[in-house]
This record gives sequence, structure tokens and C-alpha cells, in this order.
Amino acid sequence: MTNTHGDDIYRYDGLVKMNFSSTIWQHADHSALRDHLANHFGLVNNYPPAQPVELERLIAHRLGISPHAVMVTNGAVEAIHLIARLFHHSTSIIPQPTYSEYANACRINNHIISNESNEELAEMPKDRIYWLCNPNTPSGNVLMKGFVEYVVRSSPRYTFVVDQSLEAYTKEELLVPREVQMQPNLLLLHSLGKTYGVPGLRLGYITANPSTIQLLRNLQHPWAVNTLTIEAGKFLLEHGQPAITNLDAYLAETERLHDELRNIKGLKVFETKSSFMLCELPKGTSAELKNYLVHEHGILIRDCQNFDGLSNRLFRVSTQLAEENDALVAAIKQYLDGLEDE
Repeated sequence: MTNTHGDDIYRYDGLVKMNFSSTIWQHADHSALRDHLANHFGLVNNYPPAQPVELERLIAHRLGISPHAVMVTNGAVEAIHLIARLFHHSTSIIPQPTYSEYANACRINNHIISNESNEELAEMPKDRIYWLCNPNTPSGNVLMKGFVEYVVRSSPRYTFVVDQSLEAYTKEELLVPREVQMQPNLLLLHSLGKTYGVPGLRLGYITANPSTIQLLRNLQHPWAVNTLTIEAGKFLLEHGQPAITNLDAYLAETERLHDELRNIKGLKVFETKSSFMLCELPKGTSAELKNYLVHEHGILIRDCQNFDGLSNRLFRVSTQLAEENDALVAAIKQYLDGLEDE
């Protein structure tokens, strides 16, 4: 599969010192989790449960919903592919730009894909699946909860997949699983990996109507989630804290970073409702900027030219430590000043 995602730090052999490419806070304290997993490493001597029932019960208890309305997956990506497989050969509406894995999964499962233009919809079947990323990447935009609820309830013939994997990185009100588990046309995606800052563990889950969850279970292969990831999920839910311990302060730093970037001559910075933002260069390309930042400053950003509909001048950054944010701003300014001198 072609790599279409960010956070490709593995490509740079230790060069990266500051990672702005991922949407995730890079400085969460994992010391307690590390010690817990070290003390439970012997679990790898045996197979994990075919279905992580205990972890699903913990999630359901925390959310105040039935365990039958929860399905743990190998990251949100597995959830996306299972849903696309369940609705194979469907018509999928994927407003762009957004996370590329929706389209990837739909293509594999022979969906008709539309970006929702009026001309296309007039020719399409009435049964459709809408894929909504909320908060959306790469933009950081957030759809209002009331709007999403209205669209879902007023369109019972359509299926809505609402990906809330980045719900811990915004203060905007989002859909709540206990309010929607009885909606047969709605599936919510979540990510413990993003919430707790451990994306390498690959730990996501779906909340939906129990009948839909059962259909998805029938498609999931056994042992989809490994033993240590299950143990990590249980520990984080019972004893851990989210990667962002002070969301107000984090988003205040996001606003400061946004303003500092906007002060760079010629750089366009789009508004955001989350902790990451989309930027557009006045000249040069995002690939050239990315290469410069990595090799000259040890900074990694997300080149966004492979998002459907975006130009080769767009890139995304996520808020990190204040001193790292300052280093990013200075490095981008230095890059653009160098272009002016050419």
C-alpha cells in the first residue's frame, strides 16, 4: 500500500528532534504505562483473547453504554476498513480534503466514491454512506454537534460514519456515544491511541447500534488487538490520564502559535478549532520546506500535497512545547527569507 500518511519519522534515521507532523501531542508522560507493561510482559507468552471483552466492558462502563455497542479495533484504521467492507459496493460520500484512509478503504471494497458535488449526486443511488472526520484533518475544522445530529436524524436512509478520533484535541461539543447508540444509521470512531498519546499501540474502537457492531464483529479476524495493547488500554482507562492534561492551556498555546505563524510575511494560516492547523506557502513547495526543516533544523512537518484537492504549497503543523513552536516559526521564516534572496 502506498504510504499516504504523516508522522513518517521512521524515514529520517534519527534526524528529527521536533515532531509537528502528527496531530498528537508528543510529550505525554508514559512512565507509569511503561512500568506496568514491563511488569506484565509475560502476557506475550499466551494468545490474547479473540475478542477483548474486558477492555470493551471498561470502555462501555466509562461511556455509560452497553458493551454490545462497543467494538475495540486495531486503531481507527481497522475500524474504517471493517466498515467499508461491511458496506462493500456502496456509494460513499467523502467531503474533501480529509483523512485519506476513508477513500483507500472504500476503493478496496469497490465503493463508488463522490466528493459530494450536486451534479454527481443527481446521478447516484439514494442509499449512501457519508464519512465525516470531526475534528477534521488536515484543517482542524469541527462541525457543530447540533448540525451533525440534525443531519443524521433527518436522513435515516443514509449511513453516517463520524470519525471523532481527535476528540481529545478540541473544546467543541461533539456527539456522545450514550446519546446515539440507538441510532441505527450512525457509527462513531474513537482512538485511545490519540487520546492518550500512544498511536504506536494501535488502539481504537467503534460505538454504534449493537446490531451494527455484531455485523462488524463477524468480519474482524481473531486476535486483531495484541496482548500488550489490550493490557495498555485497560491500564490507561483505569489509571492513566489523557495526553493533554490541560486542554485550555494547550489550545491557548495553539492560538499563540497560530498568531506567530500568521506574522510570517506571505504565509497563510487557516483558522482551526483544534490543536493543529493548515498553512500555505507563498512560494516554494511543502515538500521542499519539509526537506529543509528536517535536514537543517531537525523539525518534521506534514506535507499536505497528497490530500485530495490540496496544492503542493500546503502543510500542517500541530502544537508542541512553546520553545519548539518558537523554533518552528523561526525556521519557517528563515526558509522563506532564503527564497526572497534567490
